[in-house]
Amino acid sequence: MPDEKPDATPAEPDATSAEPDSTSAEPDSTDIEPVEAPRDELGEREDEIGEREEDEPAHDTLAGFLRLLFKPTRAQLAAALVLCLVGFAVVTQVQSQQNDSDYSNARREDLIQLLDQLNAETRRLESESAELERTRQELTSGADAQEVARVEAQRRLDMLSILAGTAPAEGPGIRMVINDPEGKVTTEVLLDAIEEMRDAGGEVIEINDEIRLVASSWVAMGPEGLLVDDVLVTSPITIEVIGDSHALSEAARFRGGLVSEITGPRIGGTVDLVEVSNLQIQSLHTPKANQYAQPAERPR
Repeated sequence: MPDEKPDATPAEPDATSAEPDSTSAEPDSTDIEPVEAPRDELGEREDEIGEREEDEPAHDTLAGFLRLLFKPTRAQLAAALVLCLVGFAVVTQVQSQQNDSDYSNARREDLIQLLDQLNAETRRLESESAELERTRQELTSGADAQEVARVEAQRRLDMLSILAGTAPAEGPGIRMVINDPEGKVTTEVLLDAIEEMRDAGGEVIEINDEIRLVASSWVAMGPEGLLVDDVLVTSPITIEVIGDSHALSEAARFRGGLVSEITGPRIGGTVDLVEVSNLQIQSLHTPKANQYAQPAERPR
């Protein structure tokens, strides 16, 4: 029994020896504290960066912007391309409208020709207005109103017959002969010629002594060449127009007009133009029955 006591007393140091083990684990927890140091360093670095950014001059910010500008993304490139295309379309449209209505670059002679055409058209309209007013007064006066009405009806019939191409016509005008040896006169060129003559006051137009142009006339390109109202137009092309001969001649010779286009390098043809004091046009247009349009009652 006395021998057992020494065995019991050494057991206590074992229990106490465990305490140093537990206490020895405490330094392990303190080993985590150095991990927090990088956080403090990172915060200090962020503060330093913030102070640098505040102290950075404006040109550094500009340099950064330029770096972004010269290294665009795909989305930025696509947006820039779209904006360029839109801007080009807008500029082209504005320039086209300015070219159509701006006469600031026209020559003095061209402006005089244009003014002469406008004056001639104004005189014609004033004469027509005065004649209509005189007819109205004669019809409302009651003095021989029936005869006046008959004469006026016949006059209007003759005028409408000429416009419809169902009656011969005569009067002052011009005759143009277009020589196109290479066959480069297209439908667009011929249409431009017709429109120029109508704009200049042409009242009756005939092509090659056989085609009478009216409101329903059409121009197309067939397998053998130009067609007007289904009739082949052969070269040389002769265009006769009744109207103010001076205005018609100046309209054809206007810079950029019919003569300039025919004699230019694109077509390389020639134009012989003469003014005629009394031009005779005998070709007639055969009207066709309307397929859809029918006369309607006048509104009361």
